[in-house]
Amino acid sequence: MKSKLFYSQFLGIVLLLIILLIFIPIYNNKIPKVLKQEVESKFYSRGLDWVNVRVEGRDITLSGVAPNVAMHHQAVKIANSVIGGRVVYDKISPHVTVPYTMYIESTKKKLLLRGYMPSKISLEEFLKEFKNQKRRYKLIDRVDVGAGEPQEWESLMFTIAKLVKELDFGIVNIVNQNVTFSGRVATSKQKREIEKLLNGFKKSNYQITSRIIAMDESIVVCQKRYDELLSSHKIEFKAGEATIEGKNKPLLKSLSEIFALCPNAKLTIIGHTDSKGNDIKNQELSQKRAQAVVAKLFQLGIPLEQMEAIGRGEAEPIASNETQEGRKRNRRIEFKVGGY
Repeated sequence: MKSKLFYSQFLGIVLLLIILLIFIPIYNNKIPKVLKQEVESKFYSRGLDWVNVRVEGRDITLSGVAPNVAMHHQAVKIANSVIGGRVVYDKISPHVTVPYTMYIESTKKKLLLRGYMPSKISLEEFLKEFKNQKRRYKLIDRVDVGAGEPQEWESLMFTIAKLVKELDFGIVNIVNQNVTFSGRVATSKQKREIEKLLNGFKKSNYQITSRIIAMDESIVVCQKRYDELLSSHKIEFKAGEATIEGKNKPLLKSLSEIFALCPNAKLTIIGHTDSKGNDIKNQELSQKRAQAVVAKLFQLGIPLEQMEAIGRGEAEPIASNETQEGRKRNRRIEFKVGGY
């Protein structure tokens, strides 16, 4: 009885092994086909017909040229969601981009990035440079992955990412190997350091155009413009009063526009009189006239906290008070530009 039971069990095991030997290879051959059909079906239904699919066993390999990084990520996500797959190998290439560009706009409130990096890894590292900065601004990320980058592109991008944080305001525009770097920094020393780093990429055939403004240089420019304008034009007041004549409107507008060249500077408005009359009254008149000019410039858009009115009376003549022409020259408004 026991021997019959043993032989029955043995026969069952042998039959099972025969069945497995016959059907497992058939099943194994069908798995790749079924998986491939399932993945391709999902891709086609979502318009991702640019993806090539290869399946070996239960391993899925994706290839092709992605139109953009979003579609690239979508394809990998779909392949990973297919039941029965084991490993998804991502061999998708980024789209060849012509022209290859990067645009960066940096302000105190916003940082806009728009352009291309050659790989997902380099893109993540590039964005990390900005996310690690201590500045609090809204980051608008429109950077995509694209092939066809010029030589030394990644090195240039990482250098620019570090430089942008030095800018008070800046715009960087890169088209292939043409780089325009515009911005505003505090000192001429910072400007020279930035230009030195950028010019290092000229050896890789990059064309560098620097339009950096150093605030200490802009103060010099503003002072020169004010001196030139006030040497040929004069703010006129009613005799013995601090009322500015109406004909001065064009001159005041020009004076306010110069300030746009040095918007972070401190502007000191100094009033002077001739020596006729009482010293104390001349001091008071010069102060009131300086204040009147400050009020007009404030109306034209210059912040009040960036201006100061000072009256010097008759203490600082630039000509002799013995002649009418000399006294006319001494009655003047002077502008001094300084750091804020």
